[in-house]
Amino acid sequence: MGTGIFSRSDRNPILSPSDLPVPAGAVLNPGAVEHDGQVVLLLRVEDRAGFSDIHVARSANGVDGWRVEGEPILRHGREGLRYEKWGCEDARVTRLDEDGQWYITYTAYSPWGAAVALARSDDLVAAERVGLIFSPNNKDAVLLSRKYDGRYVVLHRPDAGGIEHIWSATSPDLIHWGHPHCVLPEALGPAWDAVKVGAGPPPLPTDAGWLLIYHGVKAYGGRYVYRAGAALLDDDEPYKVAARSPTWLFQAEAPYELSGLSPNVVFPTGLLRRGEELWMYYGAADTCVGLAVAPLKAVLAALEATPPRPE
Repeated sequence: MGTGIFSRSDRNPILSPSDLPVPAGAVLNPGAVEHDGQVVLLLRVEDRAGFSDIHVARSANGVDGWRVEGEPILRHGREGLRYEKWGCEDARVTRLDEDGQWYITYTAYSPWGAAVALARSDDLVAAERVGLIFSPNNKDAVLLSRKYDGRYVVLHRPDAGGIEHIWSATSPDLIHWGHPHCVLPEALGPAWDAVKVGAGPPPLPTDAGWLLIYHGVKAYGGRYVYRAGAALLDDDEPYKVAARSPTWLFQAEAPYELSGLSPNVVFPTGLLRRGEELWMYYGAADTCVGLAVAPLKAVLAALEATPPRPE
């Protein structure tokens, strides 16, 4: 079903609040990795009071049979963590083999706004917080799986007075971040991604460069519609965009995407390469979790080269 490149799983939604071992109002926006022969999702679970934690789910096939941990790997409101007082949200997960660690970027939500926080884990059972890496208001941070000149690279989406481009930054130690570049700006005019853009899953290394799935937003009659597109980042200078999809590749069409807490929203946050297929995990209508699959070649073929930007 659908008009885009991605095909939905016939088991969708693959996770709903009723599938969880804890009372919840929503489950959404999962980070996704493969570990120890299983697909592991880091789920945002919103409780019935409205606050979010990150829970781990595991499945042998990545489609069903999910085992969801009742205790969160990242819990909001812990004593001394005032910048997470209201929630831990929208985790993305990256493995850096040179460190032997999984890195979790997530939104830390508090009365001070939405900030970017970082944690790390060696087993995806427990996580150690590194701390905030970007102050409010900032979201949608993803870490690249390879260092450049000994420096970590992250993409993030600061809100500059309603302007929400995707930027990059680098760090020698995960604490001090600098060397900013505007990577992917909002499009212009009536484009499908002209109101805001944000990184989805961590960029995927391919022979052609880093493949970034991102969300784009357009307003219709005062309401936002979230869709997904793709861009290709230069392999040697990942802050440069080599190609970008002129059209969206995936949009809300199924009933569970069109209706929910936030209608007309598909929000990809997890991406696996399984052979020559891309498995994309996403939040649907801010209520449940879906899975959609596309051939890698089809996604790359949908991109158009972009002219180089002046520095």
